[in-house]
Amino acid sequence: MAWPAVLLGPMLLGTLTLLALSPPPVSAADCKQLAEKVRLERSLIARRDLLATSIKQCPKDPEINFMQGYNLERLRDYNDALRYYVTASTLDPKHAKAFFGMGDVYMVTEKVENAVDAYEKGLSIDPGNKRAEKSLESARIKLKAHKGESVSSDEAVTVLFTEKSKDREISPIEATILRLLILFPGKATELPEEGADQLSIMGGRALTSRELKNAVFEVVGNTDDSGDAAANLEISQKRAEAVRNYLIKNCNVDAKKLKVAASGHAHPIVPNSTEQNRKINNRVEFKRLK
Repeated sequence: MAWPAVLLGPMLLGTLTLLALSPPPVSAADCKQLAEKVRLERSLIARRDLLATSIKQCPKDPEINFMQGYNLERLRDYNDALRYYVTASTLDPKHAKAFFGMGDVYMVTEKVENAVDAYEKGLSIDPGNKRAEKSLESARIKLKAHKGESVSSDEAVTVLFTEKSKDREISPIEATILRLLILFPGKATELPEEGADQLSIMGGRALTSRELKNAVFEVVGNTDDSGDAAANLEISQKRAEAVRNYLIKNCNVDAKKLKVAASGHAHPIVPNSTEQNRKINNRVEFKRLK
């Protein structure tokens, strides 16, 4: 079939335009050089821009995908960071750091069981990684807490002081506060003994630290979905106030650092499908505002 000349001209022009806009093919050696260039770039923003170009030229390079994930994690774009970590681990199933990155994102986003799995996979590849070993230990303790199991003071300290990479956007102390959940039994509003124990450690060693001197946190109360919505909102408010008051009175935390919020049963972290899950959703958590 012969194309009319009136159509052939624009089609040919369009094809040439697309070819001109498309990045030239890049060899594996070129991708390796690009990865090294990204690795040497110290500016977070400049690295972001360089990676945006590199990922287009080397979409199937596991190291560049990993670095893209790592950079996005530092910029707190956790969903996209996880996507690139998964891609890196798929392209190279022996890329231990990609699994460790997945574990870090899962921890920040409170998917602790997934974090344990990711750290374990990474450590099966790189069993000598001390940071990942400590992160896995912390994740396992957090998983115990999420399942409603008792967490000892020593275990709480382990979570608080798990070492993180020195250039992570979120510091170890801040990350711990954001992840620490205080669980309340049933519809109780009085702070349980285990929760007070964890708060004493956190308040004394984290919220009063120099690192978080000017930080402001929101203390958010939550419940499971049983019962009346209005009653649950009131219960969640009292729970948040109980945690805030304890930190102020017993841990010398400045009242200005802690705001109170109530969510009722609007934001479960696991489905309210079992008694164990309901225990997990009856919680107080922390969100950084400043």
